Amino acid sequence: MTQETLRSTQPFYIGPVRTAWRLLGRRGRDLKMSIALRFLQAMCAGIPVVFFVWVVDHLREGTLTTTHAWIATGVTVVAICVQFGIWYASNYYGWIGTFLAVGDARASTLGHVQRLPLGTLRSRSTGDVTANFTSDFEMVTQYVSEGIPALFGALGLPIFVVLAMTFIDAPLAAAVTLSLFAAGPLFIWVNNRFKALALVRGDRLAESSGRMLEYVQGITVARAFNRTNDRLSHYTRAVAAIRQINNRLVVRLLPLGVLTVGVVQLGVPLVIAITAYRWFGGAIDAGIVLIFLVLILRVYGPIVALAGQFEMLRLGDAALERIGRIMDLEAQAAPETLRAEPQGHDVEFEQVEFGYESTPILRDISFVARAGTTTAIVGPSGAGKSTILNLVSRFWDVDEGAVRIGGVDVRELTHQQLFEHITVVFQDVYLFRATVRENIAFGRPDATDAEIEKAARAAQAHEFIAELPQGYDTVVGEGGATLSGGERQRLSIARAVLKDSPIVLLDEPTSSLDALNDRAVRAALVNLLRNKTVLIVAHRLPTIQAADQILVVDSGQLVQRGIHEELMEQEDGRYYQLWLDRQRASGWRLGAHAAAGAGA
Repeated sequence: MTQETLRSTQPFYIGPVRTAWRLLGRRGRDLKMSIALRFLQAMCAGIPVVFFVWVVDHLREGTLTTTHAWIATGVTVVAICVQFGIWYASNYYGWIGTFLAVGDARASTLGHVQRLPLGTLRSRSTGDVTANFTSDFEMVTQYVSEGIPALFGALGLPIFVVLAMTFIDAPLAAAVTLSLFAAGPLFIWVNNRFKALALVRGDRLAESSGRMLEYVQGITVARAFNRTNDRLSHYTRAVAAIRQINNRLVVRLLPLGVLTVGVVQLGVPLVIAITAYRWFGGAIDAGIVLIFLVLILRVYGPIVALAGQFEMLRLGDAALERIGRIMDLEAQAAPETLRAEPQGHDVEFEQVEFGYESTPILRDISFVARAGTTTAIVGPSGAGKSTILNLVSRFWDVDEGAVRIGGVDVRELTHQQLFEHITVVFQDVYLFRATVRENIAFGRPDATDAEIEKAARAAQAHEFIAELPQGYDTVVGEGGATLSGGERQRLSIARAVLKDSPIVLLDEPTSSLDALNDRAVRAALVNLLRNKTVLIVAHRLPTIQAADQILVVDSGQLVQRGIHEELMEQEDGRYYQLWLDRQRASGWRLGAHAAAGAGA
């Protein structure tokens, strides 16, 4: 059964320990080794206890010799040394293994996120997704490396000692066991309450992270409108909500945690009472009494100490469940192996219906963009133009109908096939915080320096790159913040030129550029689009007059198609109206009173 099949048949979160193993995958064996060693260490801690009982038993019978004393001392020293050696090995597997495993788990989770439909991903806040990969995984790291081994380690010694007690006096051992089980229901209830609040805490932390990201990314707008304090108040309220949750964790659950520990420790007076009763009844002698009074402290000590790990265990459990939420999101289905190879590079829409959630966007869209031709898509804002490009690139999937490339439904193509056939040049260019060279080679990491420079020259970008402080090795800011809009767009085109896919999707590539950058980008596009199947969304109608086919979309429907001259002859058509609207807009001027005011 594959991981995808497993995910579809049951939730990702299946309990704290099992989910941890599942998340860590093949490296979960390191966690198992750490747990086993920690448990073995706890068992070794019981060896001195056993020899203490052995010595007391010889004292009781009057048979203790010097040899017995030296044997007990030697075994105890060896057990302590072995115990520290096992502790070191347990921590090695717990920490080194965990760091490697959590790194793999982060990459695996990111791989799953990359396969999600964009609509699903955008429905979640940026802070929530960020928190999954930061605070949640950090908490899981602590939980796996410290919490789970500590949990099993705390059980090792009590189990060992209770077993030893059973051989000495079964009724007293039963009393100890009963006192431990009596605290079970209370422990489970407190655990569930703690975990519920821990989940809320994680959600509030994600919200605060999102607010801070929003504040930093929008600080320019906030300062321009003098709303910095107002925007910061959103983050302050989110932080206050976290503080409130933390207070609830302490005020409400700390007494319950203390109560649980108290119930566990009630076993001490219970065992003392039963021990005294059996001694006064003549069922046991003073040696057994002494042994049990010492041993009960070895039983309850590790369990009480585990209370110190209680908060981390529950927060780690909650973090695993939050990660499980995102892993349960259904990935966009795609074949893992090659099923069919597109025959050519035609792009075809057949009776496509699509909507975002409950809002219909496209209705009965059908057209063919022939290989090697340019198809322009025009229409008013909100008509569904960009959505058509998104469906070709499978950012979303159609609700009805089909989108085909070379006669093959895009849903039948592997991710690699689709990637090889399509290049997208977005209106809003995103550059990664990396060198110019790395950003251009993003679609072809194995490209040579000569190939990167050739692509940059074709994109009219080489000259401004050469003037940067370190040329192609200059690190651009996150999102390309250190470059102008035209420079970012030309780097985006250089990236597309280097990738050299047969189908190019252009979404308003020059809409926000000044005249100088507009000319440079248009020259770059000539080199990019040569002999390609092109679908371009444009508001500037003069830029698409020479298109082989113009599709006019209005209110999600294809209302006209043809070449520029044919559509302009249809004076009652939507295309003609768009041209009239453009001419009116191009003739717009400031009024005389505004001009006079400006002169003053």
